[in-house]
Amino acid sequence: MARTTSAFISQLSHKDIRIRRRALRSLFEIDSPGNLEAFVPLLDDKDPWFRSKALDAHRMWAPRLGIDSLAPLATHKSIDARRCAANLLEKFNENTTSIAEILYQDDDNLCKIKASKELIKFDSKGEFTSRLIESENDKIKVIALSSKHISKEQLLSSLENPSNSVQEIALKQLKLVNQKISDKKLSKLIDGGVDPLAVVSFSVENSGDTMIKLANHPNSKVRKNMVEILKDKCKSSNDESIKLLIENKCYSVIGRWLQGKRDETSDKLRWEIIENENVDEIERSRLLERLIGRCNEPEIVMKSEELLNSTTSQLLKITAHNLSTAGNTREL
Repeated sequence: MARTTSAFISQLSHKDIRIRRRALRSLFEIDSPGNLEAFVPLLDDKDPWFRSKALDAHRMWAPRLGIDSLAPLATHKSIDARRCAANLLEKFNENTTSIAEILYQDDDNLCKIKASKELIKFDSKGEFTSRLIESENDKIKVIALSSKHISKEQLLSSLENPSNSVQEIALKQLKLVNQKISDKKLSKLIDGGVDPLAVVSFSVENSGDTMIKLANHPNSKVRKNMVEILKDKCKSSNDESIKLLIENKCYSVIGRWLQGKRDETSDKLRWEIIENENVDEIERSRLLERLIGRCNEPEIVMKSEELLNSTTSQLLKITAHNLSTAGNTREL
């Protein structure tokens, strides 16, 4: 087999293109990573077919040989070869910084970004984090912000970056370290185009104007996220965040937060909203509908019947009637 392989390798430089192609295909069929070196000269072949096969050989065998096998690609004059090396970095189960450092110096953005990810992955002392965070490329800054060596000061400083993507990643990391952000700063970030979802948790922590602003946000995902945070943080309607939402008539968020709560205080708040004729009838109706699972409770039936006789809203009358009779229907 060794002699056969050697013969095929020698035929890669044969004048007859048919013999060359046949030899190349045979080497692929043999599938021996040790033959990769024979494909390196083909990176400079005049025929694009052979150049592409040389790249295929690196894709197939380089990860099985080790990171040093990417050196011919990483230092090649062809952008296709260098990009191939950059895309292969993540395929190696070893430290790739030796090649990643070469590719990070490349003028090509794809090479720089792929290399940046590897440099951060294997940044044991924080030296690459310090370098990459200073990059003028926002995508590279974002990669650096995910580093375990990034400091709280660097994260806070990144909030001043004009890029929303950089700001949002910085917020995500600051959330993980329980860093507080002032309401004034949160408002500025939102006005500057930052995704409101990135600041919801900070706004709830502050329990200020930004929380109220987001509680009335037209994007339902923002309100839903706020409810999830409130359910985890606020166990009682006496919590400052809940009291502020009530005070500012944020009934959509309050209604969802109340869902599933059966304590006396929550029931009292729920019925105060349902019976308030100044509250939007759709919100009141939703609160009422969510009580269907408790339709056999005497107090729920009584309250529903009272509402049926007192409300001026036809929607509430229908919902109250359905709720007051649902218990009887179930018994049947």
